[in-house]
Amino acid sequence: MTEGFIEVGRVVAAHGVSGRIKVTAYSGDPAGLLRARSLRLCGETAERREYEVSTAQRAGGCAVFALKGLSTAEEAKGWAGARVFVPRQELPPPEEDEYFHADLVGCAVVDEEGAPVGWVAEVVSGPAHDWLAIRLGGEEAHLPFVAAFIREVDIERRRIVVSPPGGWLDAR
Repeated sequence: MTEGFIEVGRVVAAHGVSGRIKVTAYSGDPAGLLRARSLRLCGETAERREYEVSTAQRAGGCAVFALKGLSTAEEAKGWAGARVFVPRQELPPPEEDEYFHADLVGCAVVDEEGAPVGWVAEVVSGPAHDWLAIRLGGEEAHLPFVAAFIREVDIERRRIVVSPPGGWLDAR
């Protein structure tokens, strides 16, 4: 459904009366989104639509987009809560030691000896840092995505090596 697209944020509201949408970026900084030439919006139902960007600007901590084909406040309000995707090639590449959440999801998680811990089901954004939601079987546990616990991230091999705190594996 989102092949070639990276989920970058959510529509938080309509902006003004001309059909613009206000998007909050998962990264916390909308600057990288402002270069997007197109967006894919995925509503809370199965609704999905791609739009060409007419204009993009920063408004506080959000990005505001005018989209071709979206021209009224009512239409824009209908997208509130929608997930926002941008074509991967339209985003700046991540900095060293930064990753797109989409690239982490599905990675195998192993400990420093190579023993399986699980796989990344989701990356949860937090106020201080992100968390990996790691699943093994029917259980899920969250591990802070910080250098103290993450030893290696190998996106090409789809593998993350972790050193969780003592007792973390037992607490699951």
